[in-house]
Amino acid sequence: MVVDTMRSGATGKDKWQAKSLRSTFGNQCMSQLPTSPSCGFGSAIREATDRTYVSPDVDRANCRSRGGNNSQGAIYKVQNSLGPQSLSTLPSSPISGFGTSKRPSMATKSGVPGPGAYKLKNTVGDQFESTKGNTPKLKFGTALREASEKIFISTDHEKSGYGKESPGPSAYNLSGGMGRQVLSDHESLPSWQMGTDKRFQYDFIKRTQGMPGPGQYKMGSSSGKQVFSTKKSAPTINFGSSTRDSVKKMFISVDHEKSHYGECSPGPTTANPCKGMGAQQLSTNETAPRWGFGSGKRLSSYATDTPGPGEYYA
Repeated sequence: MVVDTMRSGATGKDKWQAKSLRSTFGNQCMSQLPTSPSCGFGSAIREATDRTYVSPDVDRANCRSRGGNNSQGAIYKVQNSLGPQSLSTLPSSPISGFGTSKRPSMATKSGVPGPGAYKLKNTVGDQFESTKGNTPKLKFGTALREASEKIFISTDHEKSGYGKESPGPSAYNLSGGMGRQVLSDHESLPSWQMGTDKRFQYDFIKRTQGMPGPGQYKMGSSSGKQVFSTKKSAPTINFGSSTRDSVKKMFISVDHEKSHYGECSPGPTTANPCKGMGAQQLSTNETAPRWGFGSGKRLSSYATDTPGPGEYYA
């Protein structure tokens, strides 16, 4: 690899850095370095070599090895032996096909109507032709049956209709034989009915309705303060609500005070003693010397501008 010269005006590691790297392969920019020969892969297709003319002997050898350059091999197209022949040496065979013209009709057309094509007139009912007589017609009557009863035929025939307007069995309304009779010739029998007045309407029941029942009135407690002046209130005892610290403020005797000595003194692990190492706060204690790790840079006198391994470009 070739490295450019040092940059002008650069100091330190920057003056050893190269602007660019140049390969020793290919064309060399410097005239003092010879350019090595380079080889590459061709981009032409293989079929182009077959078109290159070398000599007649080479062409004959290619024809013998390949069976001819211009032969199609097993992919050539064979002409059809049926139908028109392209080669004039081969005669074209006759071709038969289906005709496209319309076939002749099987029956001749005439003006006579066929079966079911003409309309026959009905022989029942009114006839249009005067040579044919009309047949009598019968219809179902639309009159009601009650209308036939109004027609008088004879006296004996009227007797057959007696009793038609009379009510049938259980169709008429008979008056009851009990209770009040509608007809004046029938005597009404005495009747009784249930009373509608309310039961048990007595004076003492009305009075008891305004009195409270069992469990409805409130009774005063026999414990505690009595509301009635005729009853004496029993004494009550309660738990005290004062704190225990107020009892300590009461002076009883000198001997009793001695029992409270040390209650406000700090217990074990509650006092914060001074450390024996480091700076001592008390003037009576001497501070011991201490050592620490330095924070300055090492080997500062051996610094140089020469690049180390891997710092320059080759």
